[in-house]
Order: sequence, then C-alpha cells, then structure tokens
Amino acid sequence: MAEAGKAATPFARALRNVGWLLTGKGVGAVLSLVYLGLATRTLGLTGFGQFMLILSIGQAVAAIVLFQSWQIVVRYGVPLQAAGDDAALGRLVRFCTLLDVGAGAVGCGLVAVVLLILDARLGWDDAMTRDATLFCAVLMLSVRSSATGVLRLLDRYRLGAIAESVTPITRFVGATAVVAAGASVRGFLIAWAAGEVLTAIVHWRSVLRVAPQLVRGWAGTLRVPSEHPGLLRFAVLTNVSATLNAASKQMVVVLVGLVTGPAAAGAYRLAFQLSQALAQIAEMFSRGVFPEFSRVGGTATRDDLARLFRQSTRLTVAVGAIICLAVPLLGESALHLVGGRAYAGAWPLVLVLSLAVAIDVMGVSFEPMLIGTGREGTAFAIRLAAVAVLGIAATVLMPDMGALGAAIATLGGSIAALVLLWPAAARAVRR
Repeated sequence: MAEAGKAATPFARALRNVGWLLTGKGVGAVLSLVYLGLATRTLGLTGFGQFMLILSIGQAVAAIVLFQSWQIVVRYGVPLQAAGDDAALGRLVRFCTLLDVGAGAVGCGLVAVVLLILDARLGWDDAMTRDATLFCAVLMLSVRSSATGVLRLLDRYRLGAIAESVTPITRFVGATAVVAAGASVRGFLIAWAAGEVLTAIVHWRSVLRVAPQLVRGWAGTLRVPSEHPGLLRFAVLTNVSATLNAASKQMVVVLVGLVTGPAAAGAYRLAFQLSQALAQIAEMFSRGVFPEFSRVGGTATRDDLARLFRQSTRLTVAVGAIICLAVPLLGESALHLVGGRAYAGAWPLVLVLSLAVAIDVMGVSFEPMLIGTGREGTAFAIRLAAVAVLGIAATVLMPDMGALGAAIATLGGSIAALVLLWPAAARAVRR
C-alpha cells in the first residue's frame, strides 16, 4: 500500500484508495460479527426477523429515492478541480447536497406510506410501526453522499475511511448497551439510527476541515444544471441503476418475510448480511476505481484507459475466484459463530448468496468504467436487464423453494449482470 501511494499510475492510486476504504471497512467487518451476533442471540428468531425487515424496508426505500450524488460530484468535479474553479465546484457540491436533502424528505413520506400498507400484513402493532417509521426517517435524512464525493474527489480517502468506521463502532457500542439494558427491537433501532447520524456528522466535519469554501453560501446553486449539460440525466440514470441493484436485493428480503414470515426473513437477512461482508470488497473497489476512470476517461489516451481496465479486471476476477474457493471452507463456521445453532439451516443461503457476491466482485470494475467514461445509459440498461432476470427467477422459484429460491434468483441476477457488463465495457475501451 505504501508503494502504491508513491506511484502515480491510475491503477496504483485506485489501489491506494481501496486500501484506505478497506481499512475502514475492516474495522466494520470485525465489529459487525459481534453486534449481529448480539442481535441474533438476544432478539430470537421472530424479533431478529422484525428488526431485519425494518432495516430492509428502510434501505430499500433509501436506495429508490436517494441519488448517487457522490458520483455526480466526482464525475463533474474532476474537470472543475483540474481547472482550479473552486467557485463552480462549490456550487456543484451544494446542488448535490440539496438533491440529497430533497430526496430524503421524499423518502420519509414514501416510507410512511409503505409501512402503513405493510404493518397489518406483517402483524405489527402501532408502537412497532411508529418505531420503524422514525428509524427510516433518520435513515433518509442522515445524508452524506455529497460529502463522500468531496473527500473522494480530493483524494482524502483516509478521512473517508475514518468517517465510515463511525457506523460500526456506534452500532457495536449501542448493541452492547442495548443488551445490557434488556434487548429489544426498539433498542437496536436506536443504536443503528445513532450510527447513521454520527457518521453523517463526521463526514461533513471532514469536508469543513479540508474544503470549507465548497459548502459556504448558496448563491448560484440552482443554475448548476445549466452549467453542466447532461448532469440531471446522469443523476437520474445513476440513481435508478443503483436503485435497481440495491433495492431489488433488499426487496427480496421483504418478499421472503411476506411469503414465509419474519423468522425466515431473519434467516435470509442474516445470510445476506454475511455475504455482504464479502460484497464490501466489490463496493470498495468500485468506489476507489471510479474517480480514476473519470480522470483517465476525460484526459488520457485510449491506451491508458485500456491499461487501467485490464489491470482492474485481472485483480477483481482473481479476488472473485478466491471467494468462490473460500466460502465453502469458511462460510459455515462464520454462520455458526454469528447466529448459533438456531440459524444452522441458513447455510445453503449463505453459500448461494456468497457465490452471487463472488460474481459481483469479478465484474465490479465494469460499471464504474462505463459510468466514468460517459456511458451511464448503457450501464443502466444492463442493470435493468439483470434485475429483470432476478425478478422473474424469484417469481418462479420462491413459491416452491422459499428463501432458497430467492437466493438462487439473486445468483441468477449477478450472473446476468456479469455476462452483459463485461463485453459492454470491453467495447467501450476499444472505442
């Protein structure tokens, strides 16, 4: 990592950035085993299922309404940063912040409607529905995506890693306190909400520390779309693409709960959560390499872009292959460590969902390459097709196979995305 930090190549910078991101997520991965274990062992099957359903509903709605504004800041901020135009960059950051806040407000209204519709079907009382609504509102309004974009644009990944580590640390401390006081779904929701709020505060404090001029004053903010033709299209397409990817997987958890009950949803969510510990590798590499694709795509030659594409693809395919080999050896032990014997039946779910993550890791550089080089429409169309495969497979498999059918459908969606993204990215490099 130290050598990568000294090097000047785009791939070396991407590795350095990923190193900082994984440092923060490494802390979270270790602590998540503890606080998830506390939740599963103290809430019981039904209580943990209710807690996970609330999380899934909130995260699904957040994925639908919240913009990927960090990508907007990076994509349109790179040329402004190169030109030294801090005034225009500040307007861009503030406009993205307004997008975040407005989308969060819309999300609060949407989640209230969703919970009112679902509470009777899920068998919740008024107190549970109220707690779920308040938690989801905090989730929507703890906006930090624009701040994350600023830190990545300025290569302050170390500060971003520190800010991200606030979430698992707060959850760990909160979960420990909740268990000591008497475990309850409400207590865990409060602990998770505190993590979201504190993480947002630390992100924005970091921005104020390194670039205070970018968040002061609001003059000219609303003219940003006219200054950057195509920005609104980019914002909508990247938001919908991310929504299709994230919300579809969260909605599968909700569907499992609706079809098979909260206990099965809890088992599926635990398996999903364990697989997502591996998915952090893909997410961190995507976040680390996207700014480099944006820079190379705008200023370098085709050979530079092709070199970065080859290097990143070789790395991610190798990591995905390692995951495929490691999960059958270590996954069952991790499940028993976190969930105990009560969740032993979730092992097939862990295996299938982890294989889906391995496929996602193999193709993780393709979508950032398409978006970073101005081909967000292609990335959106491919993501739409992959989600269609997931939805059709879940509809066919879940009635007979339940949660396992949902996991297989997720694997099918991941395979479809890889099969479509790889040749599209290769064609984009050649052109």
